[in-house]
Amino acid sequence: MSHTTPEHDQPAPDHAAQRPVAHHDAAAWLHILEALRQAGQRAGAGAADWWAQDTVGGRATGDTTATARAVLAGIDDGDPAVLDALPVCDLSGQWANTPTEADLYAHAVPPDAPGWDDLDTPRRDEAIEAYRDGFDTAAGERVAEHCRTALPDNAGERPPRRPVA
Repeated sequence: MSHTTPEHDQPAPDHAAQRPVAHHDAAAWLHILEALRQAGQRAGAGAADWWAQDTVGGRATGDTTATARAVLAGIDDGDPAVLDALPVCDLSGQWANTPTEADLYAHAVPPDAPGWDDLDTPRRDEAIEAYRDGFDTAAGERVAEHCRTALPDNAGERPPRRPVA
């Protein structure tokens, strides 16, 4: 390599200033956020499917009908004991195989989206919040769907009224 050729492929030092995203078209950013929300929805629904197998599905033990009723009641009541047992979007990095925020972003956004390293902190936060929102919403809805499916066909329905003679 010539000494006069600039080395553009060199990594930026850790102390280099973060490059904020230039003013992107608002519609393009909303499209990126929607792609992240949809990716979160897919992940949340998948997590709820796994949760259901062990709780009210094929691998569950015990009275799955009672469990399903308790989970649905806990969701309706906002019971922390129930809500804390539902699937969560864990981006803590404490587990070996969990993706990083940058990985989630890179796999969810359209190819023409700015790179993770090009986002400023508020945009990064907004992007991850869109993913989390999609995950949490879909996981909760899918858990409730699995619980309703685990109930007998007439559970929760009032018996038909008898005519008064």
